[in-house]
Amino acid sequence: MKRISVFLIALTLSLSAAVAQERKPWLVRTVNKVGAFIDTLATRGIDKRYIYVPERPWQLVLKNHLNDMDMNVESTIGEEVLASYGYIGHYSMKSTFKPRFTYNIGLWVGYRGYGLGYNIALSKSNGNSFSIGATGSRYGIYLRTRSLDTKNLTVDLWGEDEYEKFNEHIDDFRALDDISINTFILDGYYMLNGKRFSYAAAYDQATVQLRSAGSLMIGAMWYQSNIDFSQRKNAPIIQAMGNTGKLKVQEGGIGVGYSYNWVPVKNLMVNVTAMPMLLFYNRKKLTLYESNYDIFLFEEENLKNGKKAYPDDIENLSWADDVTLEETKEVVSHGKVSFNLDARASITYNWNRYFLNIHGQWNQFKHSMDNNTVKLNDWFVNASLGMRL
Repeated sequence: MKRISVFLIALTLSLSAAVAQERKPWLVRTVNKVGAFIDTLATRGIDKRYIYVPERPWQLVLKNHLNDMDMNVESTIGEEVLASYGYIGHYSMKSTFKPRFTYNIGLWVGYRGYGLGYNIALSKSNGNSFSIGATGSRYGIYLRTRSLDTKNLTVDLWGEDEYEKFNEHIDDFRALDDISINTFILDGYYMLNGKRFSYAAAYDQATVQLRSAGSLMIGAMWYQSNIDFSQRKNAPIIQAMGNTGKLKVQEGGIGVGYSYNWVPVKNLMVNVTAMPMLLFYNRKKLTLYESNYDIFLFEEENLKNGKKAYPDDIENLSWADDVTLEETKEVVSHGKVSFNLDARASITYNWNRYFLNIHGQWNQFKHSMDNNTVKLNDWFVNASLGMRL
């Protein structure tokens, strides 16, 4: 009789819980199911002697984001073009589009390694960035975007004509109008040793690495950048860059690398990750422009085809109202297979429900096309203080 009573009580409690669950709004039930599924992904197949999954699933992180990027665009104007102006020789220009160091403050909100973040800059020239991440016990996907406007350039000019060779470096050159730069990076990885090694412990603190461990990793990356300096006042720069006013670079690659979490003492962890990548897709699109002014015409007798020469004092912007720019064509090229190194490092300290983390990443991309070469260095460092909820 007692067994029957216990069974009936247990059955009644189970039915009551089921009814209570069913009475919850559809959205709440759906969120609970998604959360339970993510919890399963975070803990599936891990060795709890090496990886600890905190009971509090949410992460709220305040970030101080330091970002730097420089894009080198090198353009060569050959003897044939200069000969059409009556000159003998060749001319090359390398422009480094380099904004000042970006100091941003941002916020990251995540659940078991799934989250999003946004960094805000106090200055327009520093730009803003946005990121989304998703990590499980064996995989991870990250998306990062950045946009900014700048006028800061470093310019190198070199070449020779019939009279002399020349080489000039201008470290603080400023464009006369804004140059817009947008970057997009999407990368993902698969860890072969997800049982004892946690990538999430190093880069989003969804887990805690208890013992040192490493893993081979397979990764893929898609990168895209757009640079636009096609404002009328930037017409001299456009012509110096071979009439290029817009530049779009796209690259896709795969790689194999290694990541290691070193735990020298309790609560402290250091990560180093390196992944050489084979860039099998390299595409560059140039948008060319024509202007009614010509940078190579300095004397009245050299004027041709109705073009105008820029004044000696080009920074006196009275001439800018008379400048016209007309898009003429787009030139698309596909580059050869190349290599890129994706390098990352992280230091994390955990105590109770709080954690402190510093991590950084560096990438370099290079693309050549006819008389143009583009090389981009993109790196960032995050210092963050977070808590688990």
